[in-house]
Amino acid sequence: MSFPGNMRVVQFTAPDIRRDGRLCVVFPAWAHRVTAPVMPRRGIDLFERVILGLSQAGVREPERIAARTNLHVRLCAYIVEQATQRKLLDKQGELTLLGRQALRTGSVAEETTWSVRYVFQSPEETGELWPRTADALIDAYVLRRTSQNVRLQLGTPGHPDVIDAVIIKPPPTSPESAQRRSYLGRPTIAQIVEVARLDRVAREAERVRAFERRERLASVAAPEDASASGVPRTASAVAEAPELHRVAFVDDPEPVLIVGFAEIGADGALIPHDPFGAGSNAMFRELLEHGIRVNEDLADRVQRAARQETADVQRRFNEAEADARALIESKLTTEFGREIRGHGDAFGLMIEVDLALLRGSQPDALERVAQASYRLHEEYFRRLAVAYPPRPDRLLATARSAELAKALIVEAGNRIGFDTVPELFTRLSNDAVNGVRRRQGNLYLKDAAPLCVVAAHDDGDHPLRRMAAERPDLLTALATLGRLRNRGAHGGRDAPATRDAQWCRELAAIAARGLIALR
Repeated sequence: MSFPGNMRVVQFTAPDIRRDGRLCVVFPAWAHRVTAPVMPRRGIDLFERVILGLSQAGVREPERIAARTNLHVRLCAYIVEQATQRKLLDKQGELTLLGRQALRTGSVAEETTWSVRYVFQSPEETGELWPRTADALIDAYVLRRTSQNVRLQLGTPGHPDVIDAVIIKPPPTSPESAQRRSYLGRPTIAQIVEVARLDRVAREAERVRAFERRERLASVAAPEDASASGVPRTASAVAEAPELHRVAFVDDPEPVLIVGFAEIGADGALIPHDPFGAGSNAMFRELLEHGIRVNEDLADRVQRAARQETADVQRRFNEAEADARALIESKLTTEFGREIRGHGDAFGLMIEVDLALLRGSQPDALERVAQASYRLHEEYFRRLAVAYPPRPDRLLATARSAELAKALIVEAGNRIGFDTVPELFTRLSNDAVNGVRRRQGNLYLKDAAPLCVVAAHDDGDHPLRRMAAERPDLLTALATLGRLRNRGAHGGRDAPATRDAQWCRELAAIAARGLIALR
């Protein structure tokens, strides 16, 4: 069987996959039309679902079931008996593994039937089979075709979906192996039975995931072989597979190109979709990764898709941030009055605080809130130190001794109403004193706060007195705030606490009101 250069293009992807996965590829395969075993599924009715649900909850006797469902006890006994015969319940009325699966998926497997289906064999030397089957080949309309690419029209005539796809060719081999590959034999019976089993497992897992998404349930582990890479030529038959002699080939194999889609995730990772619409598919991932390595056009498309995804994520982030900022500005105007809009520092920093609050459970959310809150207080105390400088004789007295300065600051803090003056705020640097004398406000909080405390001691109308009456623990809180904003840098980051972030926000509001009042 030589593989031709021109062949039929088929696709099985669902519309939602075509919409989400805009990176399109096609890859060659031999399509074998065979009779294969199928395990049909029957949906369980409402009565069966109620009985299985009550059994899971520990209600298993027909009398107790009847009392809770208002059904006749004989009907309940009959449903229990039928569920036991189908092995959904054991003899004690407890859910079996099949019963749990039926309750979760809403369907049960019935006797094996046989149908004519397609299985797909890779043209590579190994001749692996795809772990999926299809009951028919669905043609894709080819608009243009070259040796490397193909333009396809998918969807329906009323809603066409034109997509450019890259053709992924099999890995190059030596002339001897290429000759052997050209004459790959048909798959074995054992392979076909295994493919049918893997296809059934994958589609069952996909139904489970769809049910979980619809009912918002926690995800359960997928079957171990649901995403099998491929079925090797040495695959052995499943022991319980019935009537293997009924597997037969209907037609000669047909060369086809199968359409597959992948997308770039928000983190830049490549996400392949199963070309047959049944969850994950490791074989497709391996083929796609090989194609990226050997096909420059495909590698370039992946890079462009990654850049586009990054740009889209940034655009969506910017749009969401702009919407959040507009909402926050409106709320701040309601909370602080229109005056806050005229105070750029207070307004801008409060917006930063509330934007950081929106980060919620992100690891650095609390540090961001604390940092913006700390900067608000730093700006407030800077301006306060310049607007209400300490008396020169007080500064002269503190310059004589660090211990004298500390005692003076602690006494002043207690006198104006603060319950404690932390060690952080008990030092007066020469640079801070000279800065205030020159009316320069470029001071750190640890330098500006002591100056304000000393000034407030001698001024009965000093704004810090009102702030001390409102929050006697303010200086202690600011020292804590400083540690919170730096906890990540010092290796102390832990899970963000909502109450801690809100506490930081309350401190920020105090500084914002103080800044507005200083204008």
